[in-house]
Amino acid sequence: MKRMFVLLAVLSLLIKESLLLRIVRVSIPSHRLRGQPAQLDCDYELGDDTLYSVKWYRDNEEFYRFMPKYDPPKHSYKLEGIKVDLSKSDDKKVVLHPVTLKSSGLYRCEVSAEAPSFASAAGESKMEVIYLPREGPRITGNEQENRRGDSLFLNCTSGRSYPATVLSWDIDGEKVTDPRLLVEYPPIQHAHGLLSTALGLRVPTGRTMQVRCTARVALAWREGSEAVVGNSQLADSKEAMLLVRSSSAASTLSIILLTLSVFRVFSSLVITQT
Repeated sequence: MKRMFVLLAVLSLLIKESLLLRIVRVSIPSHRLRGQPAQLDCDYELGDDTLYSVKWYRDNEEFYRFMPKYDPPKHSYKLEGIKVDLSKSDDKKVVLHPVTLKSSGLYRCEVSAEAPSFASAAGESKMEVIYLPREGPRITGNEQENRRGDSLFLNCTSGRSYPATVLSWDIDGEKVTDPRLLVEYPPIQHAHGLLSTALGLRVPTGRTMQVRCTARVALAWREGSEAVVGNSQLADSKEAMLLVRSSSAASTLSIILLTLSVFRVFSSLVITQT
């Protein structure tokens, strides 16, 4: 009898919870490219409640609301970096188009019910808008440093991006982690908040080796530049930019490949880059 009472109590609680307003899923793309649209989804269940409003916030500032009792039910508010496409937005989604670098932030969906419950539920997630470099990283040499002859000093410079590109070096397929071989520089600031970065590498002379500089912007993009250095010889090398697919279900990025050729000669050392 006691067990039956407990089972009925649990069943009653489950039924009661199933009739309450709740957020099923809030889907925000983690990364979007500047100029692209971004769809923000807020899936909810009302249970026995009646919808009063759905409100969207970016960093705690409201920019969109849906209230079915109003005519029209949709309304957007001016907020820097936010441009709502009302024709494509409703109670369960908001479309921003286009997004800018200032669209980045923490987005929150808040759903409220009518009387008598006045229940509410919310969910949130971050979105970062990125600007990809228009060219791959460039490998060059420091002529003044290379005159010493005991080592070869290379520089890898990224194109302008946001956020700042993270650079790394590989020698013959192995990542360089020795801080004595790496020279870090502060990011260079450009117009519109864009940044470029540089990373130096010191390698010994006397042998031919393949060096590679890899650049990454957030999680959505990576690319690399390769060069072969050696004594008085020219070897094949390549440079490629690869835009990989975003991890967000709401965004699909295509694959592009860019190639360009640069070569520089420093005394008896040859650096090739294609």
